[in-house]
Amino acid sequence: MADGGVCLGICYADNQLFYAVNDPEHSGNLRHIGCFDFNFDVKHAIVSGQAHSFSGIETSLSNLRDKYECETVRILSPATEECWSVLTRSVYEETDEREAFISVLMNGVERRSLQSTWFPLSNSELRMLLVRNSDAMNGFNHLLGSFKDAEYVAEFEIGKQWQHHTKISGSFLTVHCQKNYISVASYLLGKLRGCTIINFENRTDLPYLWTLHGSTLSWMSGIHEQVYVYGQFAREASEVLNPIWDDTGEIILMNTLESMKVEAPERTYGFRLESAFPAVMMSLNLTEEKEGNYANHNG
Repeated sequence: MADGGVCLGICYADNQLFYAVNDPEHSGNLRHIGCFDFNFDVKHAIVSGQAHSFSGIETSLSNLRDKYECETVRILSPATEECWSVLTRSVYEETDEREAFISVLMNGVERRSLQSTWFPLSNSELRMLLVRNSDAMNGFNHLLGSFKDAEYVAEFEIGKQWQHHTKISGSFLTVHCQKNYISVASYLLGKLRGCTIINFENRTDLPYLWTLHGSTLSWMSGIHEQVYVYGQFAREASEVLNPIWDDTGEIILMNTLESMKVEAPERTYGFRLESAFPAVMMSLNLTEEKEGNYANHNG
């Protein structure tokens, strides 16, 4: 993606689509943060490409592109349409081993439909693998096709955007809270340490599920200086997980411009500002080196 110019960041939850537009002349400033309300589930409409619903989203983004003269767009790719897994170097570097692992991971999906992306971790002997079914991304491709540059950003990558924005180091957690899942990522000294997705039917099960995942993912129970919580259901998830996080670090709900460390013309919003945090981070269009390596390995 090209750096500079006006960048549009997009994320979504249920029937709402959140967006942010950066001010390219002033670092850390936004021209606008907003929300569109629809009468359908936004993610489902994009993934399924339903004609009536899809056209409404497409028109809204086209209007934003024209109004703000956006050159680039970044959209949050849904964790529920991806597979995340950690590979050892021995598996990652051997084509046969890697392909066998992906085949098991994505059983039933043709290899030509899969896009694999890997990311360095704080442990240099490991790699984090992200696999997307490209067929599920057709709607996203069509939706963003009119922009000069477009980029998908995985949910765990918001932590990297935050690091570039704030220049922080040390250790922190990001927790993105949606209706039926949370995605969690840990960063240590500028590197991704680990990430996972926790699906649930009832939010009251989250403390148990957090402990269960933490029994095999040691970084989840480690000490973090900050826990950044955001997303449409951040408040509700925080209420049930606060006892688990008490000894983890400072818990910060990203529901104000001050907590996001950005400036914008509006001071009040008619929606939960924490829902738009990923869009805000993606819109900042920071100059950075993309960490993920993309490939469609076919053996």
